[in-house]
Amino acid sequence: MVELDESPRNALRARMRELIAGSRPGDRLPSERELSARWGVARMTVRHAMDTLVAEGLVVRRQGSGTYVAPQPMVRFLGLTSFSQDMRERGLIPASRLLAFGVSTADETLAGRLRVPPGERIVSFTRLRLGSGEPMAVESVWIPAALVPGLEPAALDGSLYELLARRYRIAAGAASVTIEPVLPDARTRGLLAIPDDQACLRLRMIDSDARGRVVMVADCVYRGDRYQLSADIAGAALSSMQARRAG
Repeated sequence: MVELDESPRNALRARMRELIAGSRPGDRLPSERELSARWGVARMTVRHAMDTLVAEGLVVRRQGSGTYVAPQPMVRFLGLTSFSQDMRERGLIPASRLLAFGVSTADETLAGRLRVPPGERIVSFTRLRLGSGEPMAVESVWIPAALVPGLEPAALDGSLYELLARRYRIAAGAASVTIEPVLPDARTRGLLAIPDDQACLRLRMIDSDARGRVVMVADCVYRGDRYQLSADIAGAALSSMQARRAG
């Protein structure tokens, strides 16, 4: 049987995520045998791909019954990955709708976060981020204008990380992230199409390059019913955490 081109398991997982995205929580997925025949891949390849989706919490297996779309929200692993990359890895189509764009001067608070003098020219914009047409997050970003000369609204329809790397040779090397639960304001609720009592996750990020220079700060509000956040902790960070707990 012919396998899929270009990393069969990755390609198959993308197809399966598309299948999940088009299903409702609780829907039963086709069997491994059916998917193997539909996509012309080995049944073992289907099983390995399904194992990954089970581990991610996207589907659940029920003994003697089948595999079902899980009701849990998607897991977003904390790290220097873009929203666009995150969506593509889940088999969804990333998109953006620009809500605001402008150039202003930094007040003392923003200047402190960006590590620039007060009054420095700053490019700021807000975008609604979507996955296969569904609103996922509202993202506001501030960047020193000197780092992104000529930046125009038309360039902000995709991944910001990819744009900074390709056009301005800027690569984020580290990020400081603060996470808090929030009940968003009425405008944000409307953009995300959520009810008044729907909690969200707010991520406040400060991104720095390899030299420690702050390249941008961001304030992102993610739908609480679509996201869980996950992070791996190891090495010195784990030792430090254990020491604090012991104290």
